[in-house]
Amino acid sequence: MVCSVEGIGEKMKTSTDMISLFRVTLSRSLFHVSIITITLMILAPLLPTHVLSYMITISIFSIYAIGYDLLFGYTNQTSLGHSLFFGVGAYGFLLSVLHLKTDFWGSLAIGLFLSFILALIIGIISVRLSESYFVIVTAIFSNIFYSYALNATWLTGGSDGLSINVPTIYLGNISFSVYDPVINFYFNTIVLVFVYFLLKRIVDSPLGRVFIALGQNQERLTYLGYNIYRYKLLAFIISGVFTGLSGTLYCIRLRYASAEFFGIIWSILPIIWCLIGGRKTLLGPCIGVIIFTFFQFYISSLWTYYLIFFGLLIIILFRFSPIGIVGYINQRWGRQIHENSRNN
Repeated sequence: MVCSVEGIGEKMKTSTDMISLFRVTLSRSLFHVSIITITLMILAPLLPTHVLSYMITISIFSIYAIGYDLLFGYTNQTSLGHSLFFGVGAYGFLLSVLHLKTDFWGSLAIGLFLSFILALIIGIISVRLSESYFVIVTAIFSNIFYSYALNATWLTGGSDGLSINVPTIYLGNISFSVYDPVINFYFNTIVLVFVYFLLKRIVDSPLGRVFIALGQNQERLTYLGYNIYRYKLLAFIISGVFTGLSGTLYCIRLRYASAEFFGIIWSILPIIWCLIGGRKTLLGPCIGVIIFTFFQFYISSLWTYYLIFFGLLIIILFRFSPIGIVGYINQRWGRQIHENSRNN
């Protein structure tokens, strides 16, 4: 009995040490990320325009990636219809400016509201379905809207798209223009940081624990009395709204939107970002965005068929780390924590 108690005590001590070491490691990582972010924001006025453009694109796509990770990584729902919310967010902003003459914040709110309504309607229909049917139905919805957007040139401009003059941003008596690359960089970076910590807060909350359990074992949650449909729908809506936000910001950056925003490629890209960086990590999809966007911005200028090289890189990565870059790092940290706790 004494040995048993001592064994339990050792396990508790080991667990405590592992948690403490993990918190220290996580704090250091957040500290380093914070230093890098602050440094970039300070140096932003000195950076070349193409570098600022690259970082703005990373910020916008990272919002899409982490929003999708909540659905794909945490609740294990693979949607091929998120390009629909991306396109609706973009056109919600663009058409509001063109036809309703709303200001910046009003147009942004309309884009988010339309994304929310559409995510709610499609979610009600699709999340009740099994995984394979869920993928098919979301892809069908996306394809329907894509076909309509191509043909409704009177509304969307078709594949040629529509352009706008982005309204000035007003914060009280202070005004900003996104036509200034530095201001645009600051704006998108602040939005990304806000979205990241908001989703991190959701993931670390009791609601997030339900999402994690939902992705691991739905039957167990059912036996515990949880309404699986309600939580899957909620995750779908949250993910759809942040995807719409990303589409809105992308429209603001380009001052343009086209029917191609509804294309299937915009539903496949977030899956690639999450798989490269690591699902169920939030930070991992951002790493995936950085790598993919680097190829898109710089390698493509050196070699037209850059996607071949990128595909080979993905194959090699999945061969050595199926759980993605951040997943691999977390796994190694876990081993290090375990070894340190055993040595102590």
